[in-house]
Amino acid sequence: MKTIESKVVGTLHQNEKIEDWWKSAPVHVELVEAELPVSFIEFEPERDGDFLKDAEEALTNFLELSSFYRLQMIKYIHQYFLDFSEYLNEKTFPEKMKDVQPLTIWNFVYPTEIFVSRRLKNDKDIYIVLACECEWDKEHGLQLVFRRGMKLTRVSDQDGHVTEADAYNIPDSEDALLSAF
Repeated sequence: MKTIESKVVGTLHQNEKIEDWWKSAPVHVELVEAELPVSFIEFEPERDGDFLKDAEEALTNFLELSSFYRLQMIKYIHQYFLDFSEYLNEKTFPEKMKDVQPLTIWNFVYPTEIFVSRRLKNDKDIYIVLACECEWDKEHGLQLVFRRGMKLTRVSDQDGHVTEADAYNIPDSEDALLSAF
């Protein structure tokens, strides 16, 4: 099994089945006060010589985000929950989720892993995806995406896209959080 060394997260081991995925041991993430593994995805060292440097810079930014920033994200997560609950029948939610208030939304979000990837079009930046399970969508979960690890630029289900622009094939300028970066 191949490995790569990161100054930020240590040794990452190549996935045996998916050659362009690399995973680290859990690292402390102050933002969510948890120990989470980090995976570099769609990374081929021989093809993207700058990925490791760019990923380490983004991870450093992300790992410096404090629990104060977590409070700033509440409005976006809560709004995503409200939009989701409007779309689906609220009767399918657990009783404890009735009338969820913004300050309690984190009680229903469970971070599981961090994914680091390069956006394949437009800005080609590194994006950090904080993958989470959540009480309101156990099938698709929740992802919080941070451009360059610095700022929240997407709140969605885990759909494999790092921007709303990519997910809905719209210009970056029409992607509200991304265009505010």
